[in-house]
Amino acid sequence: MAHHDRLSGCLLILFGALVLWRAAGFPTMAGLVYGPGLFPSIAAIGLMGCGAIIALGSRRSPSSTEATSPASRISRRRANARMASLIGVVLGYALLIEPLGFHVASLLLVAAAARIFGLSWGHCLLLAVPLVMAVHSLFYSLLHVPLPWGVLTPVAW
Repeated sequence: MAHHDRLSGCLLILFGALVLWRAAGFPTMAGLVYGPGLFPSIAAIGLMGCGAIIALGSRRSPSSTEATSPASRISRRRANARMASLIGVVLGYALLIEPLGFHVASLLLVAAAARIFGLSWGHCLLLAVPLVMAVHSLFYSLLHVPLPWGVLTPVAW
């Protein structure tokens, strides 16, 4: 398991470095101190930091009985299924953000991710609705970053 953690950590570091490199090439906007690459750069640095923590934290390896127990195998399968589900949700978000718009796609993304981690549907919506509204307020109203409205274009303000 430690080998997989080191690999995952290194892949996160590489992905973060790729995002940071691509974000550095974003064009700057007139009249703003920061450009559109600021937030992807912050996220990339966070990814690289998390990758380093995962890779370095993998030094602690589980005992041999722990790694081969049936409970450990079931737990590992669940973790792999959860990770695959999250990857599917993120890919679905990338495909749906333009046609559905930021608000609907983000609501679905947050609710699905929360559901994958075991929240009830009611709690998923209690988390997703205010979170999407807060992100909308931050980007659209405060930072003046246009967000795709998709199916909500008739009610866009």
